Order: sequence, then structure tokens, then C-alpha cells
Amino acid sequence: MCGGLFIARHRDDGAAAVEFALVAMLFFTLLFGAIQFGYTFFEYVSVAHAAREGVRWAALGASGETVELRAVAAAPGLDPDRITLSIDNPASDSVRVRITYVRTQLVPIPDVVLPASISSAAVQRLE
Repeated sequence: MCGGLFIARHRDDGAAAVEFALVAMLFFTLLFGAIQFGYTFFEYVSVAHAAREGVRWAALGASGETVELRAVAAAPGLDPDRITLSIDNPASDSVRVRITYVRTQLVPIPDVVLPASISSAAVQRLE
């Protein structure tokens, strides 16, 4: 206490916690968004592969039940209860298989950013 003057010291004990809270929100938003996009991409690749496998069997003349079983078996990471498969002949010499899958929502991302369902179609000439 020199001469009766008090020097006020600035304390910043809580500043690191506040900065972490602000940065952590952005970091975790980006992290969980990347996880959701990655999982949705995995589901899309699986749906596309299942459509190609289904159309291959349909082009060989397999029954609709066999086509559906083979397409679902080609996508082991997907829930079979959420797969919708349709088979149609757009022309007399080809067949088309379309698969629609209701995507898994790990993080609540609106349907404007990611669609609620994933679909893929494959067309092949009849053998």
C-alpha cells in the first residue's frame, strides 16, 4: 500500500470458460453435422448398390420376390423395414428397379438440408 493508492487488478478467471462455451457450440455443431452427412452418404451408396444388384437379377428374369431379396441382401447396413422397392419395364427390352430408403436421422437436421428419404434407380437391358 504505497501512498494509499490501490491498484485494481483485472481478473479474468471465467473468460476461458466463456470462450470455450462459444467455440464448443460451433465445434460440436460441425462435428455432428459431419457425422450425419457421412452416415447419409453411406446409406446412399448402399441404396445405389442395392438398386444395381436388384436390376441385375431382374434383367436375368428372376421373380419379383427374388429381386427384392437379392437387393436387400446387397445392402446389409440398411434396415430392411425401411426399404421400398419397385420394378417396372419402361421399354419392352429393359427393366428398371427403383429403391427408396427412409434415412437414419442421427442428428436433427431439417429436411431442407438433407432429404427425408434416399432413392436410387437402375436400368438394364433384358437378357
